[in-house]
Amino acid sequence: MKTSKIGSSTVGFCDQFITINSYGKEADELIDFLCLDLQKGTVGHGRAEYDLVVAGTESKFTLFHEEKELYSGTCQYDLAYTLINEILHHCIVDNDKGNVIHAAAIGTENYGVLLPGTSGAGKSTFTTWLVSCGCNYLTDELVVLLDKDRRMLPFTRPLSIKKGSVNVLSSFLNIDSKDVITGSSGFMMPHRLVNNSFFANTPPLSLILFPVYTAGAVTQLTRLSSALGCARLIECYVNARNFKGHGIADLAKFTRTTPIYQLCYSSFDGLQDVLSTSFPEMF
Repeated sequence: MKTSKIGSSTVGFCDQFITINSYGKEADELIDFLCLDLQKGTVGHGRAEYDLVVAGTESKFTLFHEEKELYSGTCQYDLAYTLINEILHHCIVDNDKGNVIHAAAIGTENYGVLLPGTSGAGKSTFTTWLVSCGCNYLTDELVVLLDKDRRMLPFTRPLSIKKGSVNVLSSFLNIDSKDVITGSSGFMMPHRLVNNSFFANTPPLSLILFPVYTAGAVTQLTRLSSALGCARLIECYVNARNFKGHGIADLAKFTRTTPIYQLCYSSFDGLQDVLSTSFPEMF
């Protein structure tokens, strides 16, 4: 049974929105945690509506979409992961405002670095390390490349770290468990814990960098051709079906006019020197 509704938020990305109704203080706090940096819309005008309910002495969370139960349990991480994916789905499923890339990103007002990679490639851990070195966080999940002015529109969410990366992260960052939400497969943390000087930004695309972690590998930075870069980018391309010709010509245009590199590494030792020497204006 639902408790009394205490709030309603309409949030989204790239001008697409959903409405989330919160039932209980903890539900309201979790929505703030996840959606702090997302685009805000007019309450009640989302393309889909969700109810997030917290009830019981053990703080059981239940997420509903049009009375369909999507999650029920006490793990905030699993709930957060489910809700973030719902937001992403509605914001990109038929979005044709730009080419959506599964990628992390950092950037300043004048330079934007795209870090593409498929799930499990280590984007979030690599991005967390970059941010801990002073880079401005944009996202660890999704970027829309806007063809008109070559700008990067990031889906700015909390950093989401997989369980297997926890030990690596602890080698350069100390995080208090009370500041994160955890689950059996990983945890989420506010990016401001790492980047307390964060500012929202949509910088121009200036560099495409494919980070590749390989155990025991020697750190190596390799320039890629525009054709190979485009092929690699297609592997991370999310909304191809929304464009004529699957938008391949658009991606090719980006890769023809942007430096593209692959960075192989096995450790963060010395990596900052490599990046700051090769791209001093960006790192």
